Amino acid sequence: MDKSLAAQLESVLCKAAGEDASLASLTVDYGAGETAGDLDGKAWVERATKSLIFAQGELRRADGGLAASASAIFRRSGV
Repeated sequence: MDKSLAAQLESVLCKAAGEDASLASLTVDYGAGETAGDLDGKAWVERATKSLIFAQGELRRADGGLAASASAIFRRSGV
């Protein structure tokens, strides 16, 4: 079973944010075109504060086209 684009983005964003972070907000922008097949996911932290992590991510098709992008805010655990 294939995961939705949003679920795939959430997965790569969570890895980028780290184990001590929990998702507080996720905004997904969907690209145009076919989304079937393997997608390459990439995510990075834009900035972090003592209690919040701001991350960006994207899923790209094999041809390099953007399938979806996302921005997320995570809360650090224990803060």
